[in-house]
Amino acid sequence: MQSLIGSIDSSTTGTRFTICNLKGEQLSYHYITHKQITPHQGWLEHDPIEILNNTNECIKQAYKKMNGLHKLVTIGVTNQRETVVAWNKQTGYPYMNAIVWSDTRTHDICQEYLNKHPKNYFQQKTGLPINTYFSSYKLKWMIENNQSLKDDLNTGNVLFGTIDCWIVWNLTREKNHLTDVTNASRTNLMNLHTLQWDEELLKQFNIPKSCLPQIQASTSNFGTLKIDEYEGVPINCVLGDQQAAAIGHALFHEGDCKNTQGSGLFIMANIGQEIKISEYGLLTTVLYQKENEKPIYAFEGAVESGGQLFNWAKDKLQWFDNWEQLSQSTVNTEDNGGVYIVPAFSGLFTPFWNFDATGTIIGLSYYTTKDHLRRAILESVCYRTKDVIKAMELSGIKINKIHVDGGLTKNKELMQLQADITQKKLVYPEIIESTASGAAMFAGVGLKLLTEQEIIQNMKVQQIYEGKKSYDKQYKQWELAVNCALQFKKIE
Repeated sequence: MQSLIGSIDSSTTGTRFTICNLKGEQLSYHYITHKQITPHQGWLEHDPIEILNNTNECIKQAYKKMNGLHKLVTIGVTNQRETVVAWNKQTGYPYMNAIVWSDTRTHDICQEYLNKHPKNYFQQKTGLPINTYFSSYKLKWMIENNQSLKDDLNTGNVLFGTIDCWIVWNLTREKNHLTDVTNASRTNLMNLHTLQWDEELLKQFNIPKSCLPQIQASTSNFGTLKIDEYEGVPINCVLGDQQAAAIGHALFHEGDCKNTQGSGLFIMANIGQEIKISEYGLLTTVLYQKENEKPIYAFEGAVESGGQLFNWAKDKLQWFDNWEQLSQSTVNTEDNGGVYIVPAFSGLFTPFWNFDATGTIIGLSYYTTKDHLRRAILESVCYRTKDVIKAMELSGIKINKIHVDGGLTKNKELMQLQADITQKKLVYPEIIESTASGAAMFAGVGLKLLTEQEIIQNMKVQQIYEGKKSYDKQYKQWELAVNCALQFKKIE
């Protein structure tokens, strides 16, 4: 009987359980969305119990869809990063909802640090700037604002973790409180050099080490499942979602680059075994670590708004009804009519790291039509991609091509625009669920069923987009629009 591999992919919008063969080809899957809870402006929460229930249900349904006997030998877990959960070890219940990566409630906490330190103060240790994005600030907020958690903090009953950690603790027989180096590297609490929690940083944020999970290599033993359908199957891999997508694209060589385009955009490039700190606003993060081997690091650029921008324009402003209408704007107009849209709904991430930047539409005139506005939305995502690629190349990493995946990449007009504006070759794979397949295949690596070379050989390309038109002049205009978004101030 053929050995099969699987993955739990717990993303910002929902949970997917996938069963695939050793080539990463999907045989069965089930997907369930979870509620996006917004109690205040700028806040975003998820219910950890709902995520856990959905995970169990996805596994059950994907199992049923296999219609009979099959041999699942290992699974990987991949997840939205930075999002944090706090729960009680005795009861197993969360103290509150998970605070999601894009939540900006920690603005004031970050500002306190910025009043004392430059924004790159922690970067030599963690690779990360001071920003609401990262877990340490969210955990500090939880401790300061949840009385039950605060009371229990030093009793040994409080457990903290990112979503991978919550899933592993709940689904394993051993109730393992574990995370991997890729998720830990996004907390702003792990030292990139030691790959362990940093004592000085824990003191800075008043977080007891006993509350945090043990950090392991991405391919290692995270425990065995206690689910009826797959009782005893080992979890041999945990990866942050962007790192899993990178594995799905086989980014095993220095300079290999991918751009996952969903609600936000996440651009990652392999920089090898040496830690490099960028002076151009890039994050340094762990790309992956195989057990008993040195880690591989990456530069990463995070773009705050991709699909979220399109949803806003469609649902809130009714600028278009469907994707076809949005795409048609590139046919109806030769250019954006001088209109630029900077999607700084939660500030601007890479390379600016300015959470006071404001969403901006500039260049309007009586000549402006809805098609110009629609095209400006599409171009916006491409210009923000170019901002990050430019920073990578200024930081010494030559990018020749960009592997792409995520929901937005299904739009051919957007991909062609992106190839034009970045002047890079875009590689669109045959297996578009790169995150799920990447986590499953790396679990196969963890169980010695697969090698990196075999993952590279399994990569099949569906389409390549190449730049046909230069946007150099328009990009200079875009940079002026970004300056406006950075300089606009709200009067208190």
